[in-house]
Amino acid sequence: MRNAPLKIDTAYVAPGMYVAQLDRPWLATPFLFQGFEIRDVAELEQLKKYCQYVYVDIKRSTMSAPEIQARLQRATDSRGLKIAAARQSTAPPPTLLQRLAAFLLRFDSSGWLSARLGGVHVYQSQTTTRAEAPVAAQAYTQATLALGQLLDSVRDGGIVDVEDVRGAVNPIIDSVLRNPDAMAWLLTLKKRDEYSYNHSIATSVWGVVLGRHLGFDRRSLEILAVGGLLLDIGKTRIPDAILQKRGELSAYESDLVQQHVEIGADLVRNAAGIGQEIIDMIESHHERHDGSGYPQGLTGADIPVFGRIAGIVDCYDAMITPRSYAGAKSAYMVVRELNAEKGKKFQRELVEQFVQALGMFPSGSIVELNTGQVGIVVEQNRIRRLRPKVMLLLDSAKQPLQEQKILDLRKLPSDERVADSVWIASGLEPGAHGIDPKDYFL
Repeated sequence: MRNAPLKIDTAYVAPGMYVAQLDRPWLATPFLFQGFEIRDVAELEQLKKYCQYVYVDIKRSTMSAPEIQARLQRATDSRGLKIAAARQSTAPPPTLLQRLAAFLLRFDSSGWLSARLGGVHVYQSQTTTRAEAPVAAQAYTQATLALGQLLDSVRDGGIVDVEDVRGAVNPIIDSVLRNPDAMAWLLTLKKRDEYSYNHSIATSVWGVVLGRHLGFDRRSLEILAVGGLLLDIGKTRIPDAILQKRGELSAYESDLVQQHVEIGADLVRNAAGIGQEIIDMIESHHERHDGSGYPQGLTGADIPVFGRIAGIVDCYDAMITPRSYAGAKSAYMVVRELNAEKGKKFQRELVEQFVQALGMFPSGSIVELNTGQVGIVVEQNRIRRLRPKVMLLLDSAKQPLQEQKILDLRKLPSDERVADSVWIASGLEPGAHGIDPKDYFL
């Protein structure tokens, strides 16, 4: 059986086939992820709308290999079309390197090698969380100052200076690329400070974290970072009394707040250096997969890719942030809520990838272990998402430990039937047991 993906006209693609590559850039389609299995007729019709042919990975398909080969043969025989494997029978035999790669793919449970061979950019952490922490803090401070100056200027009738915004987000992008855990933890602790600009910076960071996980190139990461920072710039035209109101907004006030989307898009539309993708982010970050969003009530693939990303990161950060009308929720609870909205308010695959990027217990989360001990998640395990590194702070009696200890859950047994097994039993609310992540930031 051939190991290379099979090139097939989309007219002959069927549910159960795993699409490994498209005939065009992924970002030119609604499909966010480099590799997915066709699950139903709706997905198949959408694929046909954007692609003439694709490459199918037999090994990762749930449809059997003989059935896939039979469909290819029937298509070739009946239509005379050149729908065949990417390597024709007349092609030279695979090289030693190709055979070695095919062999290793069988043991690649992480998907890293498969993604690398498929041309997806896979980022590797270059520094430890401890080493990156002060650099992340400096990048955050610079972004806060720059955003404050930008918003003051816009309130006074000034224009958006895109170069200033890029200068603010590039250190953030660099930090996330080196190690996303440091910035994630920093954002968590900033939620307990009085930083009015935290949400804008956070949506920028979460967008880059997700884009990094998806293997986006530097240009796309910059779009996510700049767009995230500018999502709510239209609120500079909304009265503070309404934005900070405690309790339910009136119909008039709610309508006024929703206008920040169109106002924001207008503020940046004519700014030099602003591309359509950033305008799309601002215009569609409150649209929802099921059509329940605003201002246009777009659904599914009609929502631009960057708008879909903006919607989920904006929603996630809003829910973990204390607001005038609602308290902050734990990151763990928000992740569970997002999972519940898969295929409803948000694209199913996007939620799944975002959860993978953050981990079920995002860095900075306060967690309780099955032993009763309490700690803070300090670093994700990119392969086993439920087994991060945890800094222990309280013993099983909830008393402070004299010395904090880093526990790498990946290296410990997790089977309930095995003695001394350790796992995360639950995520705790921000401030649980009086713990402030700021006191323990590496």
